[in-house]
Amino acid sequence: MFELRPMTPDEFDTRIAALKIEYTEDEIKAGRGTAETVEQDFARLLPDGRHTAGQLFLNGVADGVVVGFIWLALPTAARPQAWVYDIVVDPEHRRHGHGRAIMLAAEEELRARGVERLGLNVFGHNPNARNLYESLGFQITSLQMSKTLM
Repeated sequence: MFELRPMTPDEFDTRIAALKIEYTEDEIKAGRGTAETVEQDFARLLPDGRHTAGQLFLNGVADGVVVGFIWLALPTAARPQAWVYDIVVDPEHRRHGHGRAIMLAAEEELRARGVERLGLNVFGHNPNARNLYESLGFQITSLQMSKTLM
């Protein structure tokens, strides 16, 4: 059995701390950010932490075991679609279909809330994630490219 459930405060604190580290590494690899800019992004996106309005922090639970999580933002006037800020399957649970299960359960949660559209970004250096999203019906709506000159 698979389900999504809200994160506890301790789970949120642990997940966000790890997410900041991972996101900083991805931003640096993509040539876009630093630890300081990531901290600024998180402060802007989550001014009230896990209680920030319109944000959902949900654990994916398979047969009673937490296997990963998803961070979703509900639509706003400025962004008329829900948004996946992050999805993580814990390393020991990867390659078992849990990423797909989390995404499908998130889609159901959003549909139940009346949300009609879901968007996300994926780093170009993450082909596994891109393959998953494409297999779930996501389509490229924009594409950024860069080239290292030095």
